[in-house]
Amino acid sequence: MSDARQPASGASIDERDEEPVLSLTDVEVHFEEEQGIIESFREDPQIVQAVNGVSLDIYEKDVVTLVGESGCGKTTLGKTCIGLQEPTGGTVEYRGTDIWEAKRGNADVPFSEIRKSLQIIHQDPGSSLNPNRRIVEILAEPIKQTHPNLGSSQRRERIYSLLERVGMNPAADFADRYPHQLSGGEQQRVALGRALLMNPDVILADEAISALDVSLRVEMMDLMLELQEEFDTSYVFISHDLSNARYFSEHGGGRIGVMYLGEIAEIGSAQRMIDDPHHPYTNVLRWATPDLGLDAEQAGEPPMRKIDVPDPVNPPSGCRFHTRCPEAREACVSEEPDLYEVEGAEQATACFRELEDHEYWSSPELED
Repeated sequence: MSDARQPASGASIDERDEEPVLSLTDVEVHFEEEQGIIESFREDPQIVQAVNGVSLDIYEKDVVTLVGESGCGKTTLGKTCIGLQEPTGGTVEYRGTDIWEAKRGNADVPFSEIRKSLQIIHQDPGSSLNPNRRIVEILAEPIKQTHPNLGSSQRRERIYSLLERVGMNPAADFADRYPHQLSGGEQQRVALGRALLMNPDVILADEAISALDVSLRVEMMDLMLELQEEFDTSYVFISHDLSNARYFSEHGGGRIGVMYLGEIAEIGSAQRMIDDPHHPYTNVLRWATPDLGLDAEQAGEPPMRKIDVPDPVNPPSGCRFHTRCPEAREACVSEEPDLYEVEGAEQATACFRELEDHEYWSSPELED
């Protein structure tokens, strides 16, 4: 790299004096692709690079939204953040303790304590709520773990209070229902309440609003952010919709991380990412999201050379976006960019165009 600026981690654009709650360093998650019986005897398994070299810090009461096309690795990265997916490379630390060393019993902090502090809200709340148990019984379980000395009447009182906080009134009526007797939005409120009852430091919201009606999505995001203030939790919010990512990050004062083929292509505040993106792929997502309220200049042909996403088993060399990028040059084929800080902004982009003296500028443009 010939530019004076140094590569930025996904967190260095949002440096704080406090220690991060979660710290990911050079995280990789590679899977073996499933094979049929015959293929397993004939050839070695193919490796899917779901996450490739991601570094990211998450702080107290933080909001980090991961957005990108299907298969870009955002859900895998989210699950790796909260200890549901073991990385094949790099480290994931909770308050300075390696999560997977703790799970193996090689740390001072017990894994059970870490696990309580890292919770998840699934896309389909119906599948994560036991259909054979009433809501009061479902919500009693986390209270038994965090407050084992409470009696049944005290537990029920706390459950009623929580149901009211998530907008389910009268609480006594909802508490004695079964999950199938609730709407999708009500089920998602129960799932959010169950996660909060563990007093978590971080909640992974994995497409948590995508199954809701459009009219309910803003309402649910507002509720999550309102409860964040009360419970002092952080969110890793996953969405394929840039408009939802914008709303949640903007109102939560957080960051949007754009993922492409297992890597963070760009990260920054909602305002910077929408109004002044520096990575060509972020511009593609803007173009593909008509309800962002952008100028008419966004209309027309998609700002990329090819539509098809490359195979994650055999990703392109160099910059992974170069096969689709309208700005790509020969230098992008052979050299992989780091995340470079955008000068004068809390933003970082994995694009050589950010470096004034890089050989990118003198190399030939790629032919279509």
